[in-house]
Amino acid sequence: MRAYQSANNADKMMDMGRKVLKLDPDMPEALEGVAQVLAERTRDTDLDKDQRWDESTKLAQHALETINDVAVPAGTTQDKVDAYKGFLRSNAYYVLGTVNYNREKFADAETNFRKSIEAYPQQPDPLAVLRLALSLDKQNKYPEALKFANQAVDLTQDSTTLGHLARNERDRLIQLTGGTVPPPGTKPPASAQNPGTPNK
Repeated sequence: MRAYQSANNADKMMDMGRKVLKLDPDMPEALEGVAQVLAERTRDTDLDKDQRWDESTKLAQHALETINDVAVPAGTTQDKVDAYKGFLRSNAYYVLGTVNYNREKFADAETNFRKSIEAYPQQPDPLAVLRLALSLDKQNKYPEALKFANQAVDLTQDSTTLGHLARNERDRLIQLTGGTVPPPGTKPPASAQNPGTPNK
């Protein structure tokens, strides 16, 4: 399944995930894989969008229920087990936040994206951070949205699609909050940055 995810082959990932779930309906990795494909690939124009988003939500919630029972190789240190479980929780909350965002339930999306980041703080998903900024933006919480947009910028490279989106959101929020857009390659003023954000 991970190979299909790495190859960005969502259809194969979904097929493989569904096959795994027939054998083990409680495997969090497969639950999350299928849930993520449903959340990311369902469009507002799909006639079955509500059913797909409902299924995605159900699978992600079930993944959260089964994470503590995940199988790990013998001899794995507790730190690694805890980190892996945190990673799985982060993914499940990310899926829930994505479905909430797609359904325009921005306060719920905010809650789940925050949980996603908190579940695996040592390596926050830049897309979860950006979507948290967007969820806050949609609620007119511009100063807080700017903090997370800055964090998304710090976590991404300018040359990537995600990096470009993060910088566009940051620049837009700087203008909305009365600041000025920094020239390319510079950081916004320290007062606009999220304290404690790692510089990457």
